[in-house]
Amino acid sequence: MKTKIILSLLLVTLFSACKKEDTNPAIQSRTFEINSSSSIAWKYFSFEKNDTVIITDPAASTDWDLAFQRYRIKTNGGLSGSAMGSAANSYKKGQAGFDALTSVSDTASFTDDGSIQIAVQQGFATYIVNPELYTWFAIELAALGTQIVPSDFVYLVKTATGKYAKVWFKSYYSATNLSGHVTMQYKYQPDGSKQLE
Repeated sequence: MKTKIILSLLLVTLFSACKKEDTNPAIQSRTFEINSSSSIAWKYFSFEKNDTVIITDPAASTDWDLAFQRYRIKTNGGLSGSAMGSAANSYKKGQAGFDALTSVSDTASFTDDGSIQIAVQQGFATYIVNPELYTWFAIELAALGTQIVPSDFVYLVKTATGKYAKVWFKSYYSATNLSGHVTMQYKYQPDGSKQLE
């Protein structure tokens, strides 16, 4: 009898261990700085690669999820690409909001890229960006000119292949105060589910 109980406990333990290995949880929270200081070229980022990628044909490629040019951000969908990329604002803020966002709600309103007019020194210019992600910052007047200040919102991003990530854009400046260096904290779910923890 004792042998049967031990054998049963061993089987339950083995089954539980196998079950845990079968799941594919989101990767650990990562922080990444993107040098998007060029006002001409776009810098492309892949959640799957956890890195920037070189893209020759952005409109046809599914190898990128976000593109950065200064403070402007695109997703790979809508007018920017032929993939499924889009974004939604969770309206949660900061580290507490990032930690609290554990799944993608079925009611999340995702928006793909569109054309918007952006104020520039000589008036207005038209850019294709993701309008949801255009709320990641505010422009504030400072003693030495204007400053880009993060809004602290945490965003849901649908990747080019329809998977999900949560993203918090934390800074526009490098450690040496160079502009156009966007730092983001993110967690990407590689299994395609809506679970972000």
